Amino acid sequence: MNSVMAKKNWKKCDKMDKVIIDTSAWIESFRPRGNTTVQDTVKKLLQNAVILMPGIIRTELLRGTRNKKEFNQLSSLLSGLEYLPVDDLFWEKVAQFSFDLFRTGVTVPLTDTYIALLTIKNKAKIVHCDQHFDLIAQKSSLDIYHYPLQR
Repeated sequence: MNSVMAKKNWKKCDKMDKVIIDTSAWIESFRPRGNTTVQDTVKKLLQNAVILMPGIIRTELLRGTRNKKEFNQLSSLLSGLEYLPVDDLFWEKVAQFSFDLFRTGVTVPLTDTYIALLTIKNKAKIVHCDQHFDLIAQKSSLDIYHYPLQR
């Protein structure tokens, strides 16, 4: 991503009230040599936006820690974010949403479908580095901000 595009997109991202940061963007922001645009964006969002934390993203992040100390540190950091609980009825909505996407030719992991629907229902925007959300956004009202990664 060139610097002009990054600045333009950051301004768009900066004005968000509620944001879900997908696991793909969190992980990229944690990497010592990760994408600096993603790292800067996550840092600024943590300072300026309401970060919504679905349990599945929290679980994915904590599962990937290297040791108990890192697990506890990350758990403490994430506990300061707004947790998004779901009720039993939400699972029926996820099933319908996933069914509808599949019928339009979009086949993505169920975890991404779940996160996408949480984002939509909470009128939030998702910050991600995962092309599955781009596919979902093409067939739904999912509001995305995608950081393409070049490796």
